[in-house]
Amino acid sequence: MEGAVVTAYAWPADARAALCVTFDLDAESPYIWRTRADPPADVAELEQRRYGPRRGVEHLLAVLDRTATPATFFVPGWVATQHRNAVRDVVAAGHELALHGWCHEPPDQLTPDELRATLRRARDVIGDLAGRAPRGYRSPSWRMTPTALDVLAELGLAYDSSLMGDDRPYDVGGLVEIPVDWTTDDAVHYRYTGHGERAPVAPQLVVDSWRDELAGARDHGALVMLTMHPWISGRPARAHRLEQLLHEAHGLDDLWIGTAGALADHHTDLPHSAQRTRVARDEIGRPDDDR
Repeated sequence: MEGAVVTAYAWPADARAALCVTFDLDAESPYIWRTRADPPADVAELEQRRYGPRRGVEHLLAVLDRTATPATFFVPGWVATQHRNAVRDVVAAGHELALHGWCHEPPDQLTPDELRATLRRARDVIGDLAGRAPRGYRSPSWRMTPTALDVLAELGLAYDSSLMGDDRPYDVGGLVEIPVDWTTDDAVHYRYTGHGERAPVAPQLVVDSWRDELAGARDHGALVMLTMHPWISGRPARAHRLEQLLHEAHGLDDLWIGTAGALADHHTDLPHSAQRTRVARDEIGRPDDDR
């Protein structure tokens, strides 16, 4: 890419690679948003998703505590109002809270004014529970628009974690981007709601694949971004396998482990010569068709 600086990324603590452990605590909000025009009578998926704040968060917080792992929880504002105790438990455990919309609305389905209003509303709720304003955002379903990036910067957010343009932090549209990856999203492997999806993958196989991701990241100087959902990965067997992986990760002396916010701060403090990729806001839009 024109303007990219070709240098090795300078990870915190002179590490060779990095791991961020993150959770999208969206509970039933995606289902409510998706069915808002015609709510079905069936409550099965609603209850399945409510497992996250009822029990999944408890299991996962215990794993994070036993492994001394800091995590970032991306929380829709509506979920924070409906499952306040679960969010308070996350805060009490010392983890970072960040924005995830109001009711899991993808930004491409909102006008800029609607997005601005929903994020301000969510920021106020999350900030009240956390005791400070959230500094990061993850777009629902990892959908993004150039205008949404403008809104995030306007609201004073420090980072976004929704895009996949690098395997290290990079600058995009005035924000620090902490990139994600479908392979390390639990929903790709585990999500099953009884609507014809393929059967969930066994936890051992999922964690084995994530173990391979860590090995590859250490070899290539990259970030592993684990993106999990308490209603999915909070199930006991999956939480058990995650705990094994985190214990192993903490035993790697060349791997930095921290929150998305901490990594964004580190990136911001780096000299520009150490930041490999810088993407102007205009570069992420749809390219002109010159064919």
